[in-house]
Amino acid sequence: MAVVSFDIEELEELTGKKLKKKVLKNKVTMMGCDFEGFEDGEVSYEVFPDRPDMLSAEGFARALRYFLGKDEGLRVYETEESDIEVEKEKSVDSVRPYISAAVISNLDLDESALTSLMQVQEKIHKTLGRERTKVAIGIHDMDRVEAPFTYKGVKPEDVEFTPLQSDEKMNLREIGKKHPKGNYVRIIEGNKKWPIIVDKNNRILSFPPVINGKLTEVTENTKNIFIDVTGTDQKAVDQALNIVVTSLAERGGKIKTVSVDGVDKPDLDPKEMEVDLDYVNSLLGLDLSEKNFTELIRSVGFGYSDGEVKVPAYRTDVMHPIDIVEDVAISYGYENFEAVVPDVPGIGSARKGEELAGKLREIMIGFGFQEVRSTVLTNKNKQFGRMEMDEEDVAEMENPLTEEYSICRKYILPGLMEVLGQNKHRSYPQKIFEIGDVIVTDGKTETGAKNKRKIAGLLCDERVNYVDMASVVDALMKIFDHGLELRKYDSSMYMDGRAGQIIIDGEPAGFVGEIHPEVLENWELEKPVVAFEIDVEVIGKERNQF
Repeated sequence: MAVVSFDIEELEELTGKKLKKKVLKNKVTMMGCDFEGFEDGEVSYEVFPDRPDMLSAEGFARALRYFLGKDEGLRVYETEESDIEVEKEKSVDSVRPYISAAVISNLDLDESALTSLMQVQEKIHKTLGRERTKVAIGIHDMDRVEAPFTYKGVKPEDVEFTPLQSDEKMNLREIGKKHPKGNYVRIIEGNKKWPIIVDKNNRILSFPPVINGKLTEVTENTKNIFIDVTGTDQKAVDQALNIVVTSLAERGGKIKTVSVDGVDKPDLDPKEMEVDLDYVNSLLGLDLSEKNFTELIRSVGFGYSDGEVKVPAYRTDVMHPIDIVEDVAISYGYENFEAVVPDVPGIGSARKGEELAGKLREIMIGFGFQEVRSTVLTNKNKQFGRMEMDEEDVAEMENPLTEEYSICRKYILPGLMEVLGQNKHRSYPQKIFEIGDVIVTDGKTETGAKNKRKIAGLLCDERVNYVDMASVVDALMKIFDHGLELRKYDSSMYMDGRAGQIIIDGEPAGFVGEIHPEVLENWELEKPVVAFEIDVEVIGKERNQF
């Protein structure tokens, strides 16, 4: 999820409404974003990954206008045809095959508008764009170049230009080595040819997904903008373009289409989706009439007629009628729903294994550990890379909204290391644990993966060693009357000779040891750490609690 900050006075200008801090803190969160705080005249929110249209001040203010009743109904964005063309050569097909483009004219940019434009660009890169791997956006001063444009692949040593944030001409490979943004070269460096965008006179506008040219740098004097969006998924590329152009249109800019290989972009026609009112009412427990439904759906910026909801082009998150239901709930107001007891027969009971988990929790707290919770969704770098472990088979998200959360965790310990890294300013010793589910791949089940309950703990202090944590594991097993054996365990995550495989009643169940200094460095930790991770199912097997 992305945290964005907006100038409160600018939001007031864009919404046309005085915004009290009480409203910004309490009511706006019901729109689908978490309040982060106020600072120096700004308000910050954590915007959920499914609403990239709210990453800019313009997009956020647009959503706010609807939510606070300032606007209603579908906003249709008009486009004008232009004679500007972009030709895509086949040389980019194997490296970064998709491109869309648009022109925004008659802009009046000030410092706050430029800041908002840069913010939405970078936040889309991190979320929808998956750190520019899937989508990258280039924004250019249109008046400094001449159409038509060509998107093509070149050998990295064959061309050179002056990139943004530099006064030195460099070829593409040199940019990868010298430029602050050169780390993004990793996305395309395995290819023989790298992508660039040039104008009619062969001047380089952009080296996607790495950096734009200084030639087309956007300033407060810029009146006309050329936007290119490149990537590996055409749908995501088009969605990103729609979000950016509609945000700029909120500033009074005029959207002009660009012919990309004969297809006019952007396509801002509303998407039509059939929605059954009975389906909405059954899920929300309401009895909305068609008139009520129409009013609610219009108050979040949608249109409705003849059983079909018209979804604006910037709402890239609406993919199924259930997404419409969510917006109806937001419009109705979560605070207006009445709490009712579900009419479901049966008596509730704790899930199998919860009694054991509760006992483990009490014991760990008794040992002086503090319980924490980390996310089940994570990424391969945190799960394996920072832990200096070889990658293993994991359950991966097919279409993650952000690279930050792209797989399901297989181990709990990396999440605890992250918690430790975020709390270096706290007093020591730090003793934390977590009991939770991990997901392991399994060819035997229908889904190819299954949940497994684990417990993990770590201890961090100036002087800690293997014995400190092994004694905790030993005491834990004695309480449960289990036989414990610690065998030699080799792992790059642990220091040589200071780790053990945990064997419970003859069955492998986990590991314990001193975390390797390289792993500590990866998490920016300065004190020694000892840790363990155990399969809870093995602990509870004899008690038939799993």
